[in-house]
Amino acid sequence: MEQKFEEFKDEKDPLDILEWFTGDESKNSILILEDFHPFLTNENFGIIRYIREICRNDSILNKTLIIQTPFNLYVKEFEKEIPILEIELPKYETIEAILNSVTLDLHYDMKPDSEDVREIVSASKGLSIMEAEWTYRKIIAQKNRLTKFEIPLIVKEKEQIIKKSGVLEYFHPQGNFKEVGGMENLKEWLDKRGKAFTKDAKDFGLVSPKGVMLLGIPGCGKSLISKTISNEWELPLLKLDLGSVFGSLVGESEARMREALTLSEAISPSILWIDEIEKGLSGISNGGDGGTSAKVFGTLLTWMQEKKNEVFVIATANNISALPPELLRKGRFDEIFFVDLPSSNEREEIFKIHIEKKQRDINNFNLKILSENSKGFSGAEIEEAVNEALFIAYDDNGREVNTDDIVKALSDTFPLSRTMSDTVKDLRNWAKVRARFASSGRCQASCRECKPNCVNPPLNPKSLRIF
Repeated sequence: MEQKFEEFKDEKDPLDILEWFTGDESKNSILILEDFHPFLTNENFGIIRYIREICRNDSILNKTLIIQTPFNLYVKEFEKEIPILEIELPKYETIEAILNSVTLDLHYDMKPDSEDVREIVSASKGLSIMEAEWTYRKIIAQKNRLTKFEIPLIVKEKEQIIKKSGVLEYFHPQGNFKEVGGMENLKEWLDKRGKAFTKDAKDFGLVSPKGVMLLGIPGCGKSLISKTISNEWELPLLKLDLGSVFGSLVGESEARMREALTLSEAISPSILWIDEIEKGLSGISNGGDGGTSAKVFGTLLTWMQEKKNEVFVIATANNISALPPELLRKGRFDEIFFVDLPSSNEREEIFKIHIEKKQRDINNFNLKILSENSKGFSGAEIEEAVNEALFIAYDDNGREVNTDDIVKALSDTFPLSRTMSDTVKDLRNWAKVRARFASSGRCQASCRECKPNCVNPPLNPKSLRIF
């Protein structure tokens, strides 16, 4: 048997290998075809046909064929004959064993069950076995130690690995709720849900929150608050780019989506952020992509409904009419919030945040006047007005910026709420009966802020559009 293997191991033609495997000399054997995926294409249909014949052979020969691929390969011809076994990313116990093995091999003294071990292993979730081992060896070689203070290096390596997927992007925690003006209702809701990830909350009977949908006007802080949740909850934040999910090969798009969702679960508890989700699902309604968008969307919906691990999904959207109704029903998200234009008090708060970010004394500015002159402005437009005021002041012999400079910048800006007033009204009418407002104290029928061109009119049932 040993001599026969020596003769066979030099065989390079895949069809000759399969023919050898079907011969009598390979009885009671296991054939592993590692990285065999380049041969499983339409151009090599003869090989696919031969493998299907092998699967139908009499099992008395006790032969097992294993095809290993580095990714989930979809071959339609194998649907009925070959089961698919996906190897999951290593769990906590496996990563801990890898860490112990590396430290033992490198003669690095590390106490088992120490705080350093727990934090390092938790930070390594999402890495494969080889990636974790390589990362630990690299850090010990560079730093001559491996403690919780090296966790940023582990996160940096993990960030690079996640980027290689081309679908997910790792975001470092940044900012906090204090840096986001307004949206008190949303902040309060998030603060309560963030406590559900603790052990005490689980012992109390709380279930982990599924996610939140943020709908609203562009530039009002949906993306900003999505980034701050990670820092507030001390959880890793992954951004899913739906546009990069779609591939040219049959089944590739669904496979990429499953890979991204699997990775987000592997590093759970985590936060998965899908920004402007309606743009990634634009192909569902017209069917111009042969149904690929619908399949990807179906994969996402099923996962959101049935996921077992703690992955909190944040989805943001500007265009409600482009969202499939299935996405908005209860069970996909815990709550749907509408992010409106900031009120008078909220605009003052936003001006204060951005002026202080420029390291200016807020007492030198009249926030009431700035708020009065920025009716209908979004948070992003207010930020740009502050930036423009600095240019105005610097161009005027480098003098210090003042309230008048910001008012001048505001007067030169035509806000989105006026250019898209009909769209804004439709968004508000839709939200008043289908979502919670992220901010408290919205103006209603007695609006005094924006008449005669009110940007937040009372609900008119006759003008309500059903999307």
